[in-house]
Amino acid sequence: MTNHNHIKILSEHLANQIAAGEVVQRPESVVKELVENSIDAGAKTITVVVKEAGKQLIHIIDDGKGMSVDDLELSIVRHATSKISSIADLHNIMTLGFRGEALASVAAVADVEIRTRTTGAETGWSLTSQPGGKPELKPIVTDVGSQMFVRNLFYTTPARKKFLKSDLTEFRHISETMQRLALGNPNVRFVFYDGSNIVFDVPVAPLKQRIADVLSIDPSRQTVTVSGNESGIQISGVVGLPSASRQSRSGQFLFLNGRSIVSRSLAHAIASSYDHLLDNGQHPVFVVSLTIDPHRVDVNVHPQKNEVKFDDERAAYLAVQHAVSEALRNASVIPSFLGELPLASRPLQSLEGTIPSEATFVNRFTGEILTSKGYIQQGTWSDRKVQGAEWSRTAQVGIDALYSQSDAVEPSQVMRVGVEYVATTSAEGIVLIHKRRAHERILYERAMKMVGGESGSEQAILFSSKFSLTPSRAILLKEFLHEFVALGFKIEVNLDGTVSVHAVPTDVKPGTEEAIIDEILQEIERGGSTPSARSKEKVAAAYASRQSFRKGETITENELKSLTRELFNCSVSHITPKGEPTFFIIPYIELRGRFE
Repeated sequence: MTNHNHIKILSEHLANQIAAGEVVQRPESVVKELVENSIDAGAKTITVVVKEAGKQLIHIIDDGKGMSVDDLELSIVRHATSKISSIADLHNIMTLGFRGEALASVAAVADVEIRTRTTGAETGWSLTSQPGGKPELKPIVTDVGSQMFVRNLFYTTPARKKFLKSDLTEFRHISETMQRLALGNPNVRFVFYDGSNIVFDVPVAPLKQRIADVLSIDPSRQTVTVSGNESGIQISGVVGLPSASRQSRSGQFLFLNGRSIVSRSLAHAIASSYDHLLDNGQHPVFVVSLTIDPHRVDVNVHPQKNEVKFDDERAAYLAVQHAVSEALRNASVIPSFLGELPLASRPLQSLEGTIPSEATFVNRFTGEILTSKGYIQQGTWSDRKVQGAEWSRTAQVGIDALYSQSDAVEPSQVMRVGVEYVATTSAEGIVLIHKRRAHERILYERAMKMVGGESGSEQAILFSSKFSLTPSRAILLKEFLHEFVALGFKIEVNLDGTVSVHAVPTDVKPGTEEAIIDEILQEIERGGSTPSARSKEKVAAAYASRQSFRKGETITENELKSLTRELFNCSVSHITPKGEPTFFIIPYIELRGRFE
């Protein structure tokens, strides 16, 4: 009788080789997994030796707690682990390894030898294994700790070996992983050899010294310390000053509960703190660690355990961004008045004594002197879009110059441009102001003063108004009630979900209080969850957005002048709370060039 069955159970050896492909992708993967095991074993000194970029030999030596003979025998069995024993443990992982797959995967594609001895044991033990063969155990004389020898990687899977890159490329991957491991564990000494040549020997040291040893930068002159605790996320580490930036992301390292991770979101949070500090193609250096309740993060989402998932991705993003921004401000890299807005609004500053057509600027971070011709390089103003945020760093230079000379703006010379814009002049050129955005910036700073403690002006309503909110918005209003009161609202949120309003800020027209309160709450909802420490900014921004001029709304000539004067008296005048530009400059040199 013909057998028509096509599904078969794979042999254990073949299944192990297939599974190994997820964990052991290249020699670097072996180094990472084995060194992490040494760290989990409590090693204080770890030595790594590789030959032929790890293809011929990977030798790991540690002084950790070692293994008993029984543990040694199980160490290369798939899914045998000392790290977890229940589902509950899977949600409380604090070790680097936990799946029990690393050694089994390595043993499926290479010759493996393990030598180990525990503290107090009279003898050590050795295990040798070849792919598909039965492991051999024997007693030996060896030091306390463990030694791992991985020889002839992928020799049983030539197709996989064929797809490895050059020795130089593979060694670079190993070197980057060794850097990452050394930066994530400054309490461990790491010694790293390429054959007989030592690559680095970094002793136990504080993080800043470890950064100096591994990344070869001066931590006292080129880095600042980061520290923060927000939304239950503790943040620590070091970020580089602009002078330490690189042309690649090779100097960026993130850690979560001691584990090296890859997170585009968190990396972007840090990079956004350097907004306008770095040129295109430059990337900040950072070594940042997050500590969080392990129940709030899933580390079991990637075979190599370098990707994680937070229960609240937004909270993690904001916490990291805030901590890095604060560190840069405290180091006087960024003026303190920039608050929570995008950083480095003034990387260049006008030099006094220059005429508009020959404007000269100094880069406050590098000392470089630039002329107008030096920064009008990325196309002419006519190539730019006045509306939206599609403005270049070239335009930003002119804005920075105006910002540093705000007294050069003459608000008596204002002119309407269409229904949305206002034109005036400065020492640097013609200034085009976006009327609504300028008003939003002014209202935001006014609101921030009120919610920050300065008394806000309010006007009583002749007959108190009463209306209902949806349950979610009623709860939201209770959450931000203090900030609403600081703005000048006098509100009661009743038990049945209705709201009674007895007074409103002077900017609010009586009779519009229900629509305004509801729209502010909508703005807050759209912004998502925010740490409580930043609730003032959130309400102030929502209020400013709602109360700013509507499109097409006309104002008098005196109001135009007042708008211009108030905008340039703001502590940060060039952007809205959302980061949109409030004005642009057409430099005089641009105009001169068009007439020549």
